[in-house]
Amino acid sequence: MEGCLAVDSAGKSGGLALLWLDGLDVLENEDVLRFTGFYGQTASRSRQQAWDILRRVHHKVNEGWIVGGDFNAILNLSEKEGGRSKPKVLMEEFCNILEELKLTDIKPCNGWFTWTNNREGDRFVKERLDRFVASDVILDKFPFLASYVVRQSKSDHEAILIDTEGSKPNRERTGHKAWFRYDTCWAGEQELKDLISSIWEKEESNMLAKMDMTRDKLGPWQFSRFRNLKYKIKGLEKEISRLMDGRTDDRTACLLKQARATSSTSLNALIWTPIGF
Repeated sequence: MEGCLAVDSAGKSGGLALLWLDGLDVLENEDVLRFTGFYGQTASRSRQQAWDILRRVHHKVNEGWIVGGDFNAILNLSEKEGGRSKPKVLMEEFCNILEELKLTDIKPCNGWFTWTNNREGDRFVKERLDRFVASDVILDKFPFLASYVVRQSKSDHEAILIDTEGSKPNRERTGHKAWFRYDTCWAGEQELKDLISSIWEKEESNMLAKMDMTRDKLGPWQFSRFRNLKYKIKGLEKEISRLMDGRTDDRTACLLKQARATSSTSLNALIWTPIGF
């Protein structure tokens, strides 16, 4: 598959995917920045090998540099809640490697913890393992650089997103001059059946008029469905963020699983909502 590098999971553990637009080079003022996707190891020997790989890449980088991924490491105790405390030597090791490579941690604009072990009660642990770090050249070139935590419905890791331009105006299309695209997923929608029946049961209209009326009614109906799903998903994302970043109690893991499951169902419904403008 072009534009994709994937590593299969071992059972329910592991698995990585890196996606990009193949054959697309983005140049601005002939300046190029380098992005490195990184996965940190947990075993001591493998962890040192991973740091050494990062050092070798650093020696070859002549442009602005951004590194992002699952580092499997934290910088301080504020990045972990629950479970045993991380050994101080491991946190210092991570701090030292960033200082050596002159990379700065990019704090997220939303959220904080990016991983949870999904265990219940006092065994529940959450940590900030996923992040972006950037060189001074990047920070000078992109003063409004921002990173975001994107809450997930199934994975125990949250996704992370980086935006070199920072905050942008909201370009979401909010009007409901939408035209309807039929998809087989709508066949079981009773509300849709009732709407169509109410139009076609009118005796005074001819077929073309009924088709026009159906089109005019179904566009706003589909847009409303699409909008309500988006609102529901945003609400669930806020609930997941509250559970991930708020105070932990015995019910946190259970509530988190419920919110993720509901979010997954809503996302599937949103994917199959073929909205058009």
